[in-house]
Amino acid sequence: MGGLFSAPKMPQPAAIAPETTAAQARQEARLAEEERQQQAQLASQRRARQYGGQRMLLSKDREDAQMGVQTTLGVE
Repeated sequence: MGGLFSAPKMPQPAAIAPETTAAQARQEARLAEEERQQQAQLASQRRARQYGGQRMLLSKDREDAQMGVQTTLGVE
């Protein structure tokens, strides 16, 4: 009758296999790394949306980027 009303007992730490704890630690580390990479990707996308247009307009690949385009359509 005693087992009927008492909560189940958790295994003692010595009873848990070391392989299980090592696998759990590796999984937690992997999940933390994936979360860090996702946060970095989101931050990168946010930066690209905020500053991407200005950077492309003032690119060093364009001649005299500060002056802009001097020709008009149809006239050279």
